[in-house]
Parts: sequence; C-alpha cells; structure tokens
Amino acid sequence: MYNLRRFKGFYVGVAMFTMLSSFSYAQPTLKDSPYPADDRVYEHLNVLASVDNARVTGFEGEHKAADYIAQQFEDYDLIIDRQEFPVTAFLDEGSKLIIDSLDGKEIETKNFTYTPATPSEGISADIVFANLGSEEDFTNIDVKGKIALIKRGAYTFYDKVQNAAKAGAIGVIIFNNSEGMISGTLGQISDIPALAIMQEDGEALKAILDKGELIKVCMKIDTQVKDSYSENVIGTLYAQKNARNAKTVIIGAHMDCVDTPGANDNCSGVTGLLELARASQMLKLNYNVKFVAFGAEEIGLVGSQKYVESLSQEEKDNIACMINMDMIGVGETLGIMTATDNSNTYMADLAEKCTKELGYNYDRSVEDRSDHTSFDTVGIPSVHFDYHIDQNYHTDEDSIDKIDSMNVLNVYSVVLNMLRDLEKEMPTDQKDKVIKTMKSFNRFDLGNKSKNGEFYIK
Repeated sequence: MYNLRRFKGFYVGVAMFTMLSSFSYAQPTLKDSPYPADDRVYEHLNVLASVDNARVTGFEGEHKAADYIAQQFEDYDLIIDRQEFPVTAFLDEGSKLIIDSLDGKEIETKNFTYTPATPSEGISADIVFANLGSEEDFTNIDVKGKIALIKRGAYTFYDKVQNAAKAGAIGVIIFNNSEGMISGTLGQISDIPALAIMQEDGEALKAILDKGELIKVCMKIDTQVKDSYSENVIGTLYAQKNARNAKTVIIGAHMDCVDTPGANDNCSGVTGLLELARASQMLKLNYNVKFVAFGAEEIGLVGSQKYVESLSQEEKDNIACMINMDMIGVGETLGIMTATDNSNTYMADLAEKCTKELGYNYDRSVEDRSDHTSFDTVGIPSVHFDYHIDQNYHTDEDSIDKIDSMNVLNVYSVVLNMLRDLEKEMPTDQKDKVIKTMKSFNRFDLGNKSKNGEFYIK
C-alpha cells in the first residue's frame, strides 16, 4: 500500500495522482504543491554539486553522494543494495609547463588521469622530441634525465610514457595531433609524470628543436593517487502485478565526476534518476525497476561493468532493457543514442517516438562512452540520453547556474512515457523480454509550462 502521507506535497506524487485515470480519490493539481518541479531538481543539485571536486571517483565527495542517493531511495521505500568495488582514486589539482628558454613563457596544459605528481618545485630538464613514442623511436635518441616531447597517435598514452621511462626520461609531454586539448587517461599509474599540451604549442617546440636549439622547461604536476573504493547504489522497485514472472528494467546514471562541481556531468542525470524513482513507485507496474547510480564511470565505465559482471546469465536474460541518462541539464538538443551502429534500436526507436509526441528538439546518433555501453556489450537493449552541446564539459564551469531544469524534466517525461509504451513497442522477436505495462496512463509532460507558469500534463 502506498504511504500517501510520505508523498503529500511533492510534485511528482501530485502529478501521478493526476495522471492515473482510475484513481478514485480527490485529485489535487500541481499548483497545490509547495515543491515545484524545478525546485526539486535544484535541491538535489545543491546537495551534490555545490563545490569544486564535488564527487571525484574514490574520494569523500563520491562516498557522500552515494550515502545521499541511498537515503533518497530509502525514503521512496525502495529496496537498497550497495555494491562496493576497489578503484585507484585520482584527483587532478593542476599542472604547469614553464619554458625557461623562452623567458619563462607558460604553456596551457592538462594532466593525464593517473599521472603521478612531480615534486612541488617541479622537474626541470631539457626536452627531446621522440616522435610517436614507440620503443623504436627511443633507440636513436638520448632522453636520460630529460623530458620527452611526444606526438599523439598510434600508441596508447600509457605505452608512450612507459617507453620514455624505460629509456631514462624523467617526464613526458604529449601534444595533440588535432585542434584542441587532449583529455586523456593513462589507464593506470605510470612510472614518470606526464601532461598534455595543444597541437600548436607542441609543433612550435618541435620547430625550435629541429633548428638544433636547446629548450629547457620546468614541469609541475599536482595530483593525488591512492587506493580507494567506489560503489553502485541500487534501489529496486518490485513489480506489483505478476511479480513472480516479472522482467526487470534498468534505469541508470553515473554519480561520480572529474575535478569539477560536476553539475551537468552528471548530477543532472542523477537528479533525473531520483525523480524517476520518486514517480515510478506511484505506479502499479508489471515489471521490476532497478534505479542504479553507478560509481567510477569517469575512469572507464568501471561501475556499470562491475554491475553487469556481477549478474548471472539468468539475471541478464531477465533484464528487458537499460535506460541511461548522462549530462541532461545543458544544451538545446536532446540526444537519443545507441552504443553502436549495430545495436538493437527498439529502445532508441521508442525514445524517438515519445520525444516526437512531446514536441522536443532531438537528434539520433551513436555514443559508446557512457554506462549503457556495458549493457549493450552483453546484448541487453539500451538507450542513452543527453542534452548537447555543453561547452563547459570537464571544466570548473560545469556548475549549478548552467543547469536548465526544463532539460532534466524533458528527459524525465520521455522516460515515463517510454515505461508506459514499452511492451507494445517491443519487436516481435523480443516479446519475451518485457511484460505488459500499465495501459491507463495519459500523456504527461513536466518539462513544459503553461502560460501562467504552472506545469501541466498532456
């Protein structure tokens, strides 16, 4: 039985009362709620994304975020499971590259994930161009006690750095092979520190070296690397009809971020996840829904991979589909994506249908850099939502003031409508992957406002 007192006053509970055509009690309107929808969005954002380095993988901020999400799930009467796993935690607190030979000119830099730090005073040495940084590239040059300048391409960043270390280098600078700054990871801790610079700066340094001139630099890297843990926070809403034979739907969003406030990436997705969890428990669903806040996405989709790996084949077969939300708070266009061109597209097709009906601006594309990919890889149909383009991606400007709560609510509305339509949109050869969903929903849209500023339902 629903705890009506628990939900009184919350916008989603009120909205769901209005939506259910069979509901026999008095139906309050959204204007009666003291918590408008956008206020609920910003409440979560203010808790989870109000400081720099808010939820860096494996650090205190991510752990506190997991506690908050678990508490919210518990408040919604979901069954809680917390799946911990070890990670190497990395915090980037900045870098500098000072060209001593050019009157102390400073070049823009970015650290590679998992680079060790330099001493606080930095390391000073001549630089040597080492082409693409292969083992062969180091056979004919002397980099002992020097810093290797390497061009991006052909080999992993880690292999380039380790090849330099084996040849005696004390540091590595990798410059891009296209416009813009490299945002990359070594994948694991390297033996010597490494940082990235832009293509034009790398080519300029190489041109000086090609003239036979020496270039001395001071390289400073401030990072923290430690053994730690991350976790997936799972809140399960069990089917209230046909429970014995119920399939499962996964709805997910990653909770960690890089060294930023992480408001859009991905507190926006977590906010959507929490509000969907709040709303969905008001429905009498014929299938289980697992709401999963994944940890450690930013270091390589680790949390979602751990989750999928923990499933038995029977559990995988029981999952009808996966819906992922990542960076849904900034931008003009709703992105509907599959993991590959060859992915099962019925979930993306359903998302497109519901988005069209709600009249939102959207596009279809492919994206394999978020947690839906871990499910797609093992054959679980998935769809990924974002809003784009976010010019502040992975910068300190990824802050709460940039978030448009209407974007979050648009995705929220699309997903709720997808849950309504899921069974009838399933391809014939997938009918056994999903059971029937509730047929009494009206169309609803919390991502738009009427002329007087109140939210309405279509």
